Amino acid sequence: MLRVFILLLSLGGLADALYFTLAYYGRIRKARWVPEIFCAREHSSCVTVVRTPYARVFGVPNSLLGIVYYVLLIVWIVFVPRYVNVSGHVMKPFDTLGLLLLGASLASVVLGFYLIYALRRVLHTDCPLCYAAHAINIILFVLLIFVS
Repeated sequence: MLRVFILLLSLGGLADALYFTLAYYGRIRKARWVPEIFCAREHSSCVTVVRTPYARVFGVPNSLLGIVYYVLLIVWIVFVPRYVNVSGHVMKPFDTLGLLLLGASLASVVLGFYLIYALRRVLHTDCPLCYAAHAINIILFVLLIFVS
């Protein structure tokens, strides 16, 4: 059941990251599928947020890193077996990708707290889709602790 929840959250995070990546590269000005209450209010434009220095880590858009993270997480949760049967004993395999994803998840949570601080205290703006992405990342981190 946890795996299904991780998959659903990862798909939601991927959709959010795709939107922000398209906005970053100027392919989207406003998402038609996103209600105005989330992104188009004055002082709360998701497109405006991606134009700030906080939208990049080492010159790479945060959302592009998110796409890579969510795709790897989806592949891992769907295709990597969770348990192996070794001579009658059920064991968790040593899973390098799982550990890397857990580390990436922790990094995304730490960065998320900094980005929320920047949104509220530095940029003085709201970005509900940003908050949603950060909430997804926190929940995924907790779930990955239990699954890894």
